[in-house]
Amino acid sequence: MKAMQAMRRWGVLGLVLASCVDDGARSIGADAGCRSAAQCDDGVACTRDVCTVEGVCEHVGDNTMCGQGMTCTAGRGCTSGGATSCTTAAQCDDRVDCTRDSCLVEGSCRSVAQDDRCPVGQRCDASQGCITGAVMPTVCRVPADCDDREACTDDLCGVDGRCAHVPQNARCGAGRRCIAGMGCIAEVACASDADCDDHMRCNGSERCSELACIAGATVMCDDGQACTLDRCVEGAGEMCSHAMDPSCAGVTVRSGFYDLDVAVSYGCTAFGTPVVMFSFRALQFVVTGATMTVNGGPVSMLGNAPDATGRFRVSGTMAGDCNETYTLEGTFTTSSRFMGNFSTSFVGASCALTDCAARAWAVVGTAR
Repeated sequence: MKAMQAMRRWGVLGLVLASCVDDGARSIGADAGCRSAAQCDDGVACTRDVCTVEGVCEHVGDNTMCGQGMTCTAGRGCTSGGATSCTTAAQCDDRVDCTRDSCLVEGSCRSVAQDDRCPVGQRCDASQGCITGAVMPTVCRVPADCDDREACTDDLCGVDGRCAHVPQNARCGAGRRCIAGMGCIAEVACASDADCDDHMRCNGSERCSELACIAGATVMCDDGQACTLDRCVEGAGEMCSHAMDPSCAGVTVRSGFYDLDVAVSYGCTAFGTPVVMFSFRALQFVVTGATMTVNGGPVSMLGNAPDATGRFRVSGTMAGDCNETYTLEGTFTTSSRFMGNFSTSFVGASCALTDCAARAWAVVGTAR
């Protein structure tokens, strides 16, 4: 019954939209009324012609049979724009209290009769609202009398002579579902953004718009470097990964000055007297064989030259009662650019007499 009411509701909406342009959008058969959809052909290619349980012909517009940006109107065919186009549910209000009005992601309206919005003993009629009585006249003898021209539904004639249209979602493409009276549409019912969340962050944040889920924008991790493999990582601390491309192994790191994208500055005191104070925005890299020295910070830092994947780590310590250790580690993505972290730590008995604390800065260095 719900499926049949949904089909009838759409037929009536199409009739209201077309009433001012063509009285032929709704036709009633001979005194006995129609008995099959074949008797209701209106000659409009984009409409689906059905025979209702009352024996009345109705013509449901199918926008998918029109070109992009066009809508199907009963009695007129495919037209640009038109009253059936929508962007919000408010534009689909049919002024019938017991129908649920929504705007689909294709930009077309859907109004579905909801019997539970009516008092006990009444049902929702798509055009009249809540009415008394739910028994419909006999209209079918064989399944052929119930053909709704929707490939995704099974059309059945019940023993009581009433048609039933059973949706088969498997006949629709991925991400689409079958709605009796409408065919395959891209719709996922939702009430809030949380209903649409697939708990995957790399494909963006899904949102609910007019009862339909809208896909999010895919996260782009391209860092613009030819020698990195950029990808979005689900569940990791950092969303984007920029691993060194093995095909770029053996990149020769350039010695020289590298400008940093941020200024690295820090200071701490003991009893109000400064004991550590530094600020720099450039470092000098000196690569000699298998070793690499980095100057320009609080101390000179020494370590191995970058390995085949471009990774490196250098460090230096200023010894004392409170040892200051400075470390720079990261990855060269090209022979003249690296991405890494500069950090400082303080270890020793007298460190407790100061307000010095470990710090870290994310830095990107580019050769001059």
